[in-house]
Amino acid sequence: MTSVTHKEDLIVRLNKFLAKDLLGVDQHLGAMLTSDTRLVREVGDYLKTGQGKRLRPILTILAARMMGYTGKDHVKMGAALELLHTATLLHDDVIDCAPLRRGVPTVNAKWGDDVAILIADYLYAEAFNLAHDALSSDVVRLLCKVTAQMAEGELFQIEKRDVFLTREDYLRIVRSKTAYLFSACTTLGGLLARADEEETRLLAGYGMNFGIAFQITDDTLDMAASAVDTGKQHGADIRNGKQTLPLILALSAASDADRAELTAVWKSGRDPELIMGMIRKYHGIENALEEARTFATSAAAQLETLPGGTTRDFLQEISEYVINRTT
Repeated sequence: MTSVTHKEDLIVRLNKFLAKDLLGVDQHLGAMLTSDTRLVREVGDYLKTGQGKRLRPILTILAARMMGYTGKDHVKMGAALELLHTATLLHDDVIDCAPLRRGVPTVNAKWGDDVAILIADYLYAEAFNLAHDALSSDVVRLLCKVTAQMAEGELFQIEKRDVFLTREDYLRIVRSKTAYLFSACTTLGGLLARADEEETRLLAGYGMNFGIAFQITDDTLDMAASAVDTGKQHGADIRNGKQTLPLILALSAASDADRAELTAVWKSGRDPELIMGMIRKYHGIENALEEARTFATSAAAQLETLPGGTTRDFLQEISEYVINRTT
């Protein structure tokens, strides 16, 4: 497995390579969170302190550069996609009643559900303002589509809350809630560069497969990593009643007796330790990671006929990093 040091090296190298563009992303984000309304400024400042790795802007910028784009709209699009991502996290935290994200109190925990929902709505609107500046109906249409997909994925997950998910159900949720946004990042890079239909299809495929690998890995980290690494309680998904791939695969592989016990425990009270024990017994985490590797490999394969160079090398490296990360 890739070491933490190697992971940090990649993020550091990406930030150096894209320093000017990422500074532009940060400036756009700062401008979008500037308002005469105190709560917008206050929550905006708080969100900036908990900023993540900015993978979505990074993918957008790399895809645009790889395809030969020389303008400036890729920076705006990177910021718009980061705003969309942040808005979905705020909504997710409200739905999950989550007290923490990345080890710090969530917006809903600090300011209440009403503020979190309204700030998320504000971020959605500002994201579309930035997209409108790109003056491309294709760009705006894609952002509308991905926003609808994310909402539909959340609704489908709620709809399936009281039944056991199939692997296909799980992948549908992951595609809608996570992977479509990553796919939009790389697709938008291609649209800005006026990539042809086949190139755009490959870019979209990279982002989709990357996003699925990312989410599966994230779900295994919830079970395998500590709160120090992930910023949330070990086994939080199980405690919150969320079915992820390690559980689904373990349930599929379990003996009839264990499956019956696991089903009964899940429905009666979700004993986290017993469920975790069953997942370990049937190698749910390892098998889920193997599926993540398959999707990551498929992501890298989409790049083979696209323009070579440093940007493509970074995209290939990121597809490997996603399954080896610890946070």
